[in-house]
Amino acid sequence: MKNDHGLWIRHTHLFEADEYECPNCRKIFKRPEKACPACGIRLRGIRDPQDWVDEAAEMDWMMGD
Repeated sequence: MKNDHGLWIRHTHLFEADEYECPNCRKIFKRPEKACPACGIRLRGIRDPQDWVDEAAEMDWMMGD
């Protein structure tokens, strides 16, 4: 195990539900828990890298805006 605690990484999408990635094992889940179900690392919050902004920019480009 790399760490004994960390923050979930939230991946927000424009037309899909949010996904939560474990920073330790990189597995993706539908909702955050107090610990990762796959590797057991304790997670104490959520980090939001704002990757939905890239999706919005891509949609603007595709629509010609």
